[in-house]
Amino acid sequence: MYAVLMNPRPSISFFAIPARANKRVPSLQCRRDLHYLRAFIAPSTSCYHRSRTPPRIPTHTSQIIIRHASSAVTALKPSTPTNPKINVPAKSPSSNVPIPQVRAKVNPPPETHAPELHVPARKQGQGYISYLWRTGRAYITFYKDGIRNVRATARLAKSLREKAAKAPSSSREQALTRAEWQIVRRSRADIWRLPAFAAIVLVLGEWTPVIALYVTPLIPEPCRIPAQVRRGLHKKEIRRKERERRLAMDAARLVARDRKPGTTPTGLVRPQTLRLEEVRKMDLYTLLTLSTRLDCHSGIWDRLFLTPPKALLKWALRKKVEYLRKDDGLIERDGGWQALESKEIQRACVERGISVVGRSEEALRRELAAWFKR
Repeated sequence: MYAVLMNPRPSISFFAIPARANKRVPSLQCRRDLHYLRAFIAPSTSCYHRSRTPPRIPTHTSQIIIRHASSAVTALKPSTPTNPKINVPAKSPSSNVPIPQVRAKVNPPPETHAPELHVPARKQGQGYISYLWRTGRAYITFYKDGIRNVRATARLAKSLREKAAKAPSSSREQALTRAEWQIVRRSRADIWRLPAFAAIVLVLGEWTPVIALYVTPLIPEPCRIPAQVRRGLHKKEIRRKERERRLAMDAARLVARDRKPGTTPTGLVRPQTLRLEEVRKMDLYTLLTLSTRLDCHSGIWDRLFLTPPKALLKWALRKKVEYLRKDDGLIERDGGWQALESKEIQRACVERGISVVGRSEEALRRELAAWFKR
């Protein structure tokens, strides 16, 4: 019995498993690493192990187990989806021309438009005469800047005309962009108005805005104040509506007056699809309808309650259609109507008989898009 009691207790080698695990750790899967980790960390259920302190695990073995266990836990965690990077191109691959260059080809420079008008606000306690004097000085500064713009545009137009003259006759029409062509055209009209306007400024001085509102045809475009421009657009649309009203009342008389036996009326003609050869064959009613829409004849005929002669209507309508066809072609060639700035959008709509008073730029762009769809 004593021999039995003196038999050594069965011992379990704690280094056998780590050694075996050390050989297999590099090839074990994640779950086996976790199993060995629990085997070494969890306390033994044997009676001997409850009373004895578990032996220390070698440092290198525990580091290997912990490292693989942590990798196993990381592998079991769901991977967080990362947002893939989307490379956005700096410009559309279909466009080879930079946007500023396209706009420069379609839109004339700022010198063709009026400069900014800065009217000072009346200060508290400021006298009325002093306020009028400061306001007049602001208008004088505006007119001086406008005259400077007219002269700068005239010099630029002269160089552009020389450029077009040097081009071969076969490509002379393509020598100028739409912006350059508009510079030459607008400068020709403004330079004729400049002497009369300069005389008005010299005589009236600060009181020029009071008279300028009533002599708009004599004022160059870069010298027109915003109120003057709005007043001109409003009057033009009122005149067009009045002409349409009179035309509807006299439609039967005009058709009967110009109708030839055995012929049929022309019918509705859209100005954007009108060809020059069709103008010669039009009857009086169709000519008046298109001239009313495009504002081709003078307002003197309205004041005299007279119908313009048919020959005059044909000449004016042909001239306007030639201008619109060329302007449309240059716009489409040099970048499209989408590249037009807000001022040019408004001007293009006015020239094509589209109402602009009280309408947003987005609405005007839709109208212009419908025009170019044809």
